[in-house]
Amino acid sequence: MKITKIETMKVFVPWQNSFKEPMIQWREQQGTTVEAEDAYVIVQVHTDEGIIGIGEGGRSIEAVEKEAQNFIDKNPLEMDLFTLRRPWAHAMIDLAGKALGVPAYRLIGNGKHRNKIPVAFWSPYQPPEETKKHAEEGAARGFKLHKIKARPWDAVEQVEAITNAAGKDYHIRIDPNQLFDTPSQTTRIDAELANYLNVECFEDPVPKQHPEWYGLLRQKCRIPIALHSSDTRLILDHVRHNGIDFVNVGGTIGAAIRAAAVAEAAGCPVWLQFEGHSYDIQAAFDAHVGAAISNASMPYDTLPFVREASISTEGYALSVKDGFLEVPNDPGLGVTLDLEQCEKYRVE
Repeated sequence: MKITKIETMKVFVPWQNSFKEPMIQWREQQGTTVEAEDAYVIVQVHTDEGIIGIGEGGRSIEAVEKEAQNFIDKNPLEMDLFTLRRPWAHAMIDLAGKALGVPAYRLIGNGKHRNKIPVAFWSPYQPPEETKKHAEEGAARGFKLHKIKARPWDAVEQVEAITNAAGKDYHIRIDPNQLFDTPSQTTRIDAELANYLNVECFEDPVPKQHPEWYGLLRQKCRIPIALHSSDTRLILDHVRHNGIDFVNVGGTIGAAIRAAAVAEAAGCPVWLQFEGHSYDIQAAFDAHVGAAISNASMPYDTLPFVREASISTEGYALSVKDGFLEVPNDPGLGVTLDLEQCEKYRVE
């Protein structure tokens, strides 16, 4: 089997109504726009056997088309699929699975550890009264955990607002992007959240290059500590300092597997984050990788359900039920590109 042609298009599926204004504001805070940041290139990789693999990823269609030339006349079955990045990891494992007649998870790991993957609801950083509205929505849609982008000045108020809106059994993952800054500030927030037993963890509360701080926090804080990294050396440094309870992993397939294995040896469950604000293809890819990694048991940062539409004929992006996505069982990724939807949302 050889790759003969690669087609590309850039697609922007807008956010659902409850996310439109929050995402505009979130991207403005980061100095960009939703159209620039949250549109992705879709690829269709054709072969001489008539099999087509699909992938999503990359924000520059020019860059993706330049990379595409490296794959012409190559055989996906002879590639190291574990080193590829999106969209090529998606497309090539989709091709390989279809050619061999097996779902992608069979090519990734030793068996299938789960039939459905847990996913988290999510909010960008916004005032507590706005986050409260998202929590009401997440709970109404059956989600069990809500990840928030938090800041030290109102993290406690965020948790209070979410809990009041969704109840004490609705769990909260707090991600300050290292902006709690210091162990003392983090322990203060932990103490102020003493009555909120629904906080799952602090993810990257302080700068990650200080594993000794994480070790101190794990001694001082009631709330568990999570590290977002697929760098096995960094994970090991944190393990040596007894500083983490959970790990958020991503990158390539190989990087995620290695990071998860190190975490598992330390007794830490993991969750996956390859690209949060995804479409159906990335979501299906995440499901296959998650099915193949034994300790990838925590709700993933996979968020296709906050878009207004799916780009698969199966409607996979919007098929989350009670906070879970089913793992496809058809060969390859198990989702089919909806070309009419892609054309509807095509931006270049």
